[in-house]
Amino acid sequence: MNLRLRLNLLITVLLLVFFISMGYTIMKGSKESIQEGVESANRVTLQLLDTVIISSAQNPEWGYTHEVLKKFLEELGHVRSSDIYLYSLQGELLYQSPPSRYRADDLPPPKWFSNSLAPKEHIDTRTVRFGKLIIKTNPIGAIKESWSKMRYFFWITLTFFILLNILVYWMLGFWLRPLAPMVNAINKMGEGDFEVRLPNFNLPEFATIATNFNRMGDSLESKIRENQRLALIAQQTADAILIHDLQSKISFWNASAEKIFGYSSKEILGKSAYILTSKAHENELRKNFQLIHKGKNIHNIESQRIKKNGEAVNVAISFSPLIDPITNEIIGDICSMRDISEKKIAEESKLKLEENRKFTQLIQSHIEDERRSLARELHDELGQYVSAIKIFASNISNKAKKISPEIEKNADSVISAANQIYDGMHSIIKQLRPSALDNLGLAETLKDTVNTWQKQYQDLKIHLSIKGDLNGLNETLNINIYRIIQEAMNNVLKHSKAKIIEINLVLNKKGLLELNFRDDGQGMDLKKVDQTKNFGILGMQERIQSLNGSFELISKKNQGTQILISVPT
Repeated sequence: MNLRLRLNLLITVLLLVFFISMGYTIMKGSKESIQEGVESANRVTLQLLDTVIISSAQNPEWGYTHEVLKKFLEELGHVRSSDIYLYSLQGELLYQSPPSRYRADDLPPPKWFSNSLAPKEHIDTRTVRFGKLIIKTNPIGAIKESWSKMRYFFWITLTFFILLNILVYWMLGFWLRPLAPMVNAINKMGEGDFEVRLPNFNLPEFATIATNFNRMGDSLESKIRENQRLALIAQQTADAILIHDLQSKISFWNASAEKIFGYSSKEILGKSAYILTSKAHENELRKNFQLIHKGKNIHNIESQRIKKNGEAVNVAISFSPLIDPITNEIIGDICSMRDISEKKIAEESKLKLEENRKFTQLIQSHIEDERRSLARELHDELGQYVSAIKIFASNISNKAKKISPEIEKNADSVISAANQIYDGMHSIIKQLRPSALDNLGLAETLKDTVNTWQKQYQDLKIHLSIKGDLNGLNETLNINIYRIIQEAMNNVLKHSKAKIIEINLVLNKKGLLELNFRDDGQGMDLKKVDQTKNFGILGMQERIQSLNGSFELISKKNQGTQILISVPT
């Protein structure tokens, strides 16, 4: 497709956009006008009918209100932008407003046009004695009128569009006629004919192009050798490209170098290479220049350079000698630099992440040790005291049976309270450190815990599925998976209002322990939940992170919540 057709197509597209925008603006204005007109007509109709209803109620001698309304509506006839229906209390249609005769002979507007301009239907109801009055908005009359105007606009626009395209196509052909010799000259120069020149043109823009083209042809031959040198540089380097002369001054500076360091070519050309180097790296750069001037290459040494704003940037640097292809002498060096700041940051972040994982694992290990110790203390110390209280109270109760029934009753109350304390203590011990986890393993502990939850919350259905042999898992993995399931269950009981919970724990053949915890509760909008401040979720994430695993939380409003965990064993 030639330039003439492209320009014509561009102008055509712009005209289409203009006319479509104009049509859209007109239709939008029409829609607002129709909306306002329909609302105004509807308000007037309602006020009129309310007046009739009130007058009928105030003058009972006129008859029943629905009969008065019927007579009034029959005399009123069609009301613009409104359809009126009158029903008896039994639902019988007593009156329906006649259709509008406005533009009745015109063709109906297209459905898309009617849908575009039609305002939202509004229905008002008035209940009167022995009847019901319904008023619906009907903008068809206004839409017909708008369609009639739009048709004239369309035909006028189409005619103008076609004539204007024909005129533009002809004028472009006239104006672009000088381009033919220009294209011919450029093609010849592209084929290696550097002696081709352009004639003078009457148009000032084309005359300027011809003058500059001829000047370019004059200077092109003298620049061939320089271009060959630049082509050699482009072949040997890829990132930020600098050329230094034998005095270590910068003689070439590409766009990548400008992007990395912030200096423009005008600011940096002719300056010493040490402008980019801190004092700590000056000796390193000086040694590099000495090696390069001896004809040696330097590849991918990591160092630091200074940006224009004073910021240090980590770079990987390569040096190559720049050799004159005619004299075969070293005339400088080519330096390429690659920004490796992100790589450095990634390496540091990886180290910090690993340190955080180890630290988190250490903290969790200490917490579990403290929980184990606390559970043991509760069992050994408090358990003995409670047992002693029960024994003493039992002795008092036995001795007071015949002596004092009241003392016996109080002793029995002490025994009952001691039993409650004992049961509560065992529940706390189980929360702190389930003994079954050490004795029976993760699978049996989860089954026992789920059975306990099922007895406590009988309206909640809990399905536990365990696949694979979990007996070989280490203590750290066992307690962390148990705590995560425990925390997830607490969240469900507090917030979810779920009826069904599914817990699937699988140890697959690849050695990955996968947990899928799902409920059918009310869910949550994760975009509105700050997970960094939700300590339950944050705690689960930190546990999995310390185990080098993956954690994913999936939840939608009223669609439940799902926790997906994968941990290498």
